[in-house]
Amino acid sequence: MAGLYDEVRPRYPDAAINLVSRGWNDLDVCDLGAGTGILSTALLDRGANVIAIDPDDMALANNPARSLMGSAEDTGLPESCVDVVTVAQAWHWFDEAAAAAEIARILRPGGHLIILINQLDVRIDWVLRLSRIMHAGDVYRPAYRPRPAGFDLVDHDLVEFTTPLTVSGIVDLARTRSYWLRSNQRIRTRVESNLREFFSLEHPVDGELELPYMCLAYVLKFDG
Repeated sequence: MAGLYDEVRPRYPDAAINLVSRGWNDLDVCDLGAGTGILSTALLDRGANVIAIDPDDMALANNPARSLMGSAEDTGLPESCVDVVTVAQAWHWFDEAAAAAEIARILRPGGHLIILINQLDVRIDWVLRLSRIMHAGDVYRPAYRPRPAGFDLVDHDLVEFTTPLTVSGIVDLARTRSYWLRSNQRIRTRVESNLREFFSLEHPVDGELELPYMCLAYVLKFDG
């Protein structure tokens, strides 16, 4: 599943990653809930020193960054050891109060928390229909603003982008969703059938399509 996730899940757009105005080169970064390393890889490419934290050792095995098993609430890192903490596609899994306290503990004074959330752009009618068939579970509205204790929101953006996928690729994307993973084979078969019927009858596709996404990006400064 880790390999499939890495193959079909979208990357994070440059405009969202580059919200940190001073750049990433030589910054010490904790990528929290890093998984297979979609964001970790982008940060390494920008010259950051990345430590990837995740409770799933199988996912971390695919992550190119230096890694440590841990959670948002208990990273296992020393105090005041990083300049930036990044959280991509994982904030909703955390105990916000406990995670905010742990992030504040490991950040250096004046450090930043970066939250990135990729989700299907359900403002588009056919994408909304697709998300319902997939039970995509994207829950954040564009007006959402994270406000963890001890942090001030200093910048945010909504970045529109697309990623190319075939119909089979979109079926694979559905297979990485929590609804699919929790479902029995009968439900999985029905979801796949509904997806293929949607792209055959309601939104015909010839080859690849550009799947619309939005990335909600937030920069928060540690006020400690």
